[in-house]
Amino acid sequence: MQHIQQVLENRQQQLRRSPLCLMIDDASLAMESRLGFTPVMLFFVMGFKDILDTMKVENSTDPLQQSVNTHCDEDSFHWQWYLKDLERISYGKAFLKHPGTVMFEKIWSAPYSAAREVVYESIHLAKTYNTPFYKLVIIEALEATFDCFNDPVFRLVNSMGRQDELEYFGQVHAHSEASHALHEEEESDYLPDETEIRNAHLIVNRIFDAFEKVFDCWYREGRMAIAALSVQN
Repeated sequence: MQHIQQVLENRQQQLRRSPLCLMIDDASLAMESRLGFTPVMLFFVMGFKDILDTMKVENSTDPLQQSVNTHCDEDSFHWQWYLKDLERISYGKAFLKHPGTVMFEKIWSAPYSAAREVVYESIHLAKTYNTPFYKLVIIEALEATFDCFNDPVFRLVNSMGRQDELEYFGQVHAHSEASHALHEEEESDYLPDETEIRNAHLIVNRIFDAFEKVFDCWYREGRMAIAALSVQN
Protein backbone atom coordinates (compact mmCIF):
# COMPACT_ATOMS: atom_id res chain seq x y z
CA MET A 1 0.00 0.00 0.00
CA GLN A 2 2.80 2.39 -0.92
CA HIS A 3 0.27 4.65 -2.66
CA ILE A 4 -1.19 5.74 0.68
CA GLN A 5 1.81 5.29 2.97
CA GLN A 6 2.72 8.96 3.23
CA VAL A 7 -0.86 9.96 3.99
CA LEU A 8 -1.09 7.26 6.66
CA GLU A 9 2.15 8.33 8.31
CA ASN A 10 1.19 12.01 8.33
CA ARG A 11 -2.19 11.30 9.90
CA GLN A 12 -0.67 8.88 12.41
CA GLN A 13 1.76 11.54 13.60
CA GLN A 14 -1.19 13.79 14.43
CA LEU A 15 -3.24 11.04 16.08
CA ARG A 16 -0.35 9.88 18.27
CA ARG A 17 -0.32 13.38 19.77
CA SER A 18 -4.04 13.25 20.58
CA PRO A 19 -5.09 13.98 24.18
CA LEU A 20 -6.22 10.35 24.55
CA CYS A 21 -2.87 8.84 23.60
CA LEU A 22 -1.00 11.35 25.76
CA MET A 23 -3.29 10.60 28.71
CA ILE A 24 -2.77 6.85 28.40
CA ASP A 25 1.00 7.43 28.37
CA ASP A 26 0.97 9.92 31.28
CA ALA A 27 2.97 8.29 34.07
CA SER A 28 1.81 10.95 36.55
CA LEU A 29 -1.69 9.44 36.52
CA ALA A 30 -2.73 6.29 38.38
CA MET A 31 -2.32 3.33 36.05
CA GLU A 32 -5.79 1.83 36.38
CA SER A 33 -7.41 5.25 35.98
CA ARG A 34 -5.91 5.53 32.51
CA LEU A 35 -8.18 2.67 31.47
CA GLY A 36 -11.28 4.44 32.77
CA PHE A 37 -12.63 5.01 29.26
CA THR A 38 -12.58 1.37 28.18
CA PRO A 39 -16.27 0.59 28.91
CA VAL A 40 -17.46 3.19 26.39
CA MET A 41 -15.46 1.44 23.67
CA LEU A 42 -18.23 -1.16 23.66
CA PHE A 43 -20.15 0.00 20.57
CA PHE A 44 -17.00 0.40 18.49
CA VAL A 45 -15.51 -2.96 19.43
CA MET A 46 -18.75 -4.84 18.83
CA GLY A 47 -19.42 -2.90 15.64
CA PHE A 48 -15.95 -3.57 14.27
CA LYS A 49 -17.03 -7.09 13.36
CA ASP A 50 -19.84 -5.61 11.25
CA ILE A 51 -17.30 -3.47 9.40
CA LEU A 52 -15.28 -6.58 8.60
CA ASP A 53 -18.33 -8.61 7.57
CA THR A 54 -19.31 -5.86 5.13
CA MET A 55 -16.00 -6.27 3.30
CA LYS A 56 -15.94 -10.06 3.04
CA VAL A 57 -16.88 -11.98 -0.10
CA GLU A 58 -16.98 -15.70 0.55
CA ASN A 59 -15.38 -18.07 -1.96
CA SER A 60 -13.83 -15.25 -3.99
CA THR A 61 -11.09 -16.22 -6.43
CA ASP A 62 -9.74 -12.67 -6.64
CA PRO A 63 -6.32 -12.53 -4.89
CA LEU A 64 -6.93 -9.07 -3.43
CA GLN A 65 -10.36 -10.06 -2.11
CA GLN A 66 -8.83 -13.19 -0.62
CA SER A 67 -6.39 -10.92 1.25
CA VAL A 68 -9.36 -8.90 2.49
CA ASN A 69 -11.09 -12.08 3.65
CA THR A 70 -7.98 -13.30 5.45
CA HIS A 71 -7.59 -10.10 7.38
CA CYS A 72 -11.28 -9.95 8.25
CA ASP A 73 -11.17 -13.51 9.55
CA GLU A 74 -8.11 -12.70 11.68
CA ASP A 75 -9.86 -9.81 13.42
CA SER A 76 -13.46 -10.98 13.54
CA PHE A 77 -13.32 -12.42 17.08
CA HIS A 78 -11.41 -9.68 18.92
CA TRP A 79 -14.64 -8.53 20.55
CA GLN A 80 -14.55 -11.69 22.65
CA TRP A 81 -11.24 -10.60 24.18
CA TYR A 82 -12.69 -7.16 24.90
CA LEU A 83 -15.72 -8.54 26.76
CA LYS A 84 -13.46 -10.73 28.90
CA ASP A 85 -11.28 -7.73 29.74
CA LEU A 86 -14.31 -5.68 30.78
CA GLU A 87 -14.86 -8.24 33.52
CA ARG A 88 -11.23 -7.88 34.64
CA ILE A 89 -10.74 -4.10 34.62
CA SER A 90 -12.24 -2.31 37.62
CA TYR A 91 -14.02 0.27 35.46
CA GLY A 92 -15.46 -2.49 33.31
CA LYS A 93 -16.69 -4.39 36.36
CA ALA A 94 -18.44 -1.28 37.65
CA PHE A 95 -19.98 -0.63 34.24
CA LEU A 96 -21.33 -4.18 33.96
CA LYS A 97 -23.02 -3.90 37.35
CA HIS A 98 -25.40 -1.26 35.98
CA PRO A 99 -28.83 -2.41 34.78
CA GLY A 100 -28.87 -3.14 31.06
CA THR A 101 -31.07 -0.15 30.32
CA VAL A 102 -28.57 2.20 31.97
CA MET A 103 -25.68 0.76 29.97
CA PHE A 104 -27.58 0.97 26.69
CA GLU A 105 -28.72 4.53 27.36
CA LYS A 106 -25.14 5.60 27.95
CA ILE A 107 -23.62 3.84 24.94
CA TRP A 108 -26.33 5.20 22.63
CA SER A 109 -26.40 8.70 24.14
CA ALA A 110 -25.32 11.88 22.33
CA PRO A 111 -21.94 12.31 24.08
CA TYR A 112 -20.80 8.97 22.66
CA SER A 113 -22.13 9.41 19.13
CA ALA A 114 -18.59 9.56 17.70
CA ALA A 115 -17.99 5.92 18.69
CA ARG A 116 -21.08 4.93 16.75
CA GLU A 117 -20.40 7.23 13.82
CA VAL A 118 -16.97 5.71 13.11
CA VAL A 119 -18.65 2.32 12.65
CA TYR A 120 -21.34 3.78 10.39
CA GLU A 121 -18.76 5.76 8.39
CA SER A 122 -16.51 2.73 7.89
CA ILE A 123 -19.42 0.57 6.72
CA HIS A 124 -20.58 3.35 4.40
CA LEU A 125 -17.11 3.63 2.87
CA ALA A 126 -16.89 -0.16 2.48
CA LYS A 127 -20.21 -0.20 0.63
CA THR A 128 -19.46 2.87 -1.48
CA TYR A 129 -15.92 1.86 -2.43
CA ASN A 130 -16.52 -1.85 -2.66
CA THR A 131 -13.64 -3.09 -4.80
CA PRO A 132 -10.94 -5.25 -3.20
CA PHE A 133 -8.34 -2.49 -3.59
CA TYR A 134 -10.47 0.04 -1.72
CA LYS A 135 -11.32 -2.50 0.96
CA LEU A 136 -7.63 -3.06 1.58
CA VAL A 137 -7.19 0.70 1.85
CA ILE A 138 -9.95 0.77 4.48
CA ILE A 139 -8.28 -2.07 6.37
CA GLU A 140 -4.91 -0.32 6.25
CA ALA A 141 -6.46 2.91 7.51
CA LEU A 142 -8.26 1.15 10.36
CA GLU A 143 -5.07 -0.65 11.33
CA ALA A 144 -3.08 2.58 11.21
CA THR A 145 -5.51 4.47 13.41
CA PHE A 146 -5.66 1.75 16.02
CA ASP A 147 -1.89 1.34 16.05
CA CYS A 148 -1.82 4.85 17.53
CA PHE A 149 -4.10 3.60 20.31
CA ASN A 150 -2.59 0.18 20.85
CA ASP A 151 1.00 1.36 21.31
CA PRO A 152 0.40 3.40 24.50
CA VAL A 153 -2.22 0.94 25.79
CA PHE A 154 0.14 -2.02 25.45
CA ARG A 155 2.90 -0.02 27.18
CA LEU A 156 0.54 0.84 30.03
CA VAL A 157 -0.71 -2.71 30.49
CA ASN A 158 2.86 -4.03 30.44
CA SER A 159 3.80 -1.47 33.12
CA MET A 160 0.87 -2.71 35.19
CA GLY A 161 2.14 -6.28 34.87
CA ARG A 162 -1.21 -7.35 33.41
CA GLN A 163 -0.10 -8.09 29.86
CA ASP A 164 -0.80 -11.81 30.28
CA GLU A 165 -4.08 -11.35 32.17
CA LEU A 166 -5.73 -8.91 29.77
CA GLU A 167 -6.38 -10.11 26.24
CA TYR A 168 -7.78 -7.25 24.13
CA PHE A 169 -5.54 -4.78 25.96
CA GLY A 170 -2.65 -7.20 26.45
CA GLN A 171 -0.27 -9.63 24.82
CA VAL A 172 -2.87 -11.77 23.06
CA HIS A 173 -4.01 -8.80 20.99
CA ALA A 174 -0.47 -7.45 20.60
CA HIS A 175 0.78 -10.75 19.19
CA SER A 176 -2.22 -10.96 16.87
CA GLU A 177 -1.53 -7.49 15.47
CA ALA A 178 2.14 -8.33 14.96
CA SER A 179 1.34 -11.47 12.98
CA HIS A 180 -1.20 -10.07 10.53
CA ALA A 181 -0.79 -11.51 7.05
CA LEU A 182 -1.93 -9.08 4.36
CA HIS A 183 -0.55 -10.98 1.34
CA GLU A 184 1.70 -8.10 0.39
CA GLU A 185 3.12 -9.93 -2.57
CA GLU A 186 -0.32 -10.03 -4.17
CA GLU A 187 -1.13 -6.44 -3.29
CA SER A 188 2.13 -5.16 -4.78
CA ASP A 189 1.16 -6.53 -8.19
CA TYR A 190 -1.90 -4.29 -8.37
CA LEU A 191 -1.34 -0.85 -9.88
CA PRO A 192 -4.17 1.57 -9.07
CA ASP A 193 -4.98 4.34 -11.50
CA GLU A 194 -5.05 8.03 -10.61
CA THR A 195 -8.72 7.98 -9.66
CA GLU A 196 -8.20 5.03 -7.33
CA ILE A 197 -5.23 6.71 -5.67
CA ARG A 198 -7.22 9.91 -5.20
CA ASN A 199 -10.14 7.97 -3.71
CA ALA A 200 -7.74 6.02 -1.50
CA HIS A 201 -6.45 9.26 -0.01
CA LEU A 202 -10.03 10.40 0.56
CA ILE A 203 -10.86 7.12 2.34
CA VAL A 204 -7.82 7.37 4.62
CA ASN A 205 -8.59 10.95 5.58
CA ARG A 206 -12.25 10.25 6.28
CA ILE A 207 -11.40 7.32 8.53
CA PHE A 208 -8.78 9.32 10.42
CA ASP A 209 -11.20 12.26 10.76
CA ALA A 210 -13.75 9.91 12.32
CA PHE A 211 -11.19 8.41 14.69
CA GLU A 212 -10.01 11.80 15.87
CA LYS A 213 -13.55 12.39 17.14
CA VAL A 214 -13.68 8.92 18.72
CA PHE A 215 -10.39 9.49 20.52
CA ASP A 216 -11.72 12.82 21.82
CA CYS A 217 -14.85 11.04 23.05
CA TRP A 218 -12.85 8.38 24.87
CA TYR A 219 -10.51 11.03 26.27
CA ARG A 220 -13.41 12.93 27.83
CA GLU A 221 -14.62 9.73 29.47
CA GLY A 222 -11.11 9.00 30.71
CA ARG A 223 -10.75 12.45 32.24
CA MET A 224 -14.05 12.01 34.07
CA ALA A 225 -12.80 8.72 35.52
CA ILE A 226 -9.56 10.36 36.63
CA ALA A 227 -11.44 13.30 38.17
CA ALA A 228 -13.74 10.94 40.06
CA LEU A 229 -10.73 9.07 41.44
CA SER A 230 -9.20 12.34 42.64
CA VAL A 231 -12.39 13.21 44.52
CA GLN A 232 -12.43 9.78 46.18
CA ASN A 233 -8.85 10.25 47.34
